[in-house]
Amino acid sequence: MSNHRKVAIFWDYENCPPLNSQGHAIVNGIRRIAHVFGCVTSFKAYFDVSMQSSPKSVGFRSDLQSSGVSIIDCPHNGRKDVVDKMILVDMIAFAVDNPSPATIILIAGDRDYAYAVSTLRLRQYDVVLIVPPAPNIPQSLESQASVVVDWNFAILGKPTEADTPPVRQPYRNLDEDIVERTITRNSRFERRSCCHSPFLESSHNTSPYAACQCSRAAAAVSI
Repeated sequence: MSNHRKVAIFWDYENCPPLNSQGHAIVNGIRRIAHVFGCVTSFKAYFDVSMQSSPKSVGFRSDLQSSGVSIIDCPHNGRKDVVDKMILVDMIAFAVDNPSPATIILIAGDRDYAYAVSTLRLRQYDVVLIVPPAPNIPQSLESQASVVVDWNFAILGKPTEADTPPVRQPYRNLDEDIVERTITRNSRFERRSCCHSPFLESSHNTSPYAACQCSRAAAAVSI
């Protein structure tokens, strides 16, 4: 994958809090994952600042700002899903301003993001989902992502649930199967044809994509 791809990070801070970790350490962990996919051009954390007024919270916000994270204040003012709606709009705005290929990293575990993630995938954006240590992350959300990474494992350095892989790639097996069948079919066609076909050339170009998809999970694990 090209290191020149743009990467945008959207962190639902209220849905995936840092617990007792230091701000700089959290940002470094997220940054290491992001750099597997390209160059970070935007890193935003969303929460209601008025709800984070303790000295410890103020210190953590200072760590985030000094680490290059833009803090987006989302005052609830009696309303629900304020953070979700702001992130959804900002993700789509990033896609409008940055044609694919590009990568969006979403740190959240709310099913409300599923439709936006699936829409971005249909437009050939890579969507990396970093999920909080919640017992029931919606399958409707995980199944839409290019790669799913466990927050505890990748960011906090803690073990995951025994039956849950720390890095999951929902579409990897499907992609490999489709590409393998395409190459096999086209190889048979090539043996029967003496001329070069543009269709074969475009089909063979899917193979590097599959290799790229397979390498991402391993790269994330090694971070």
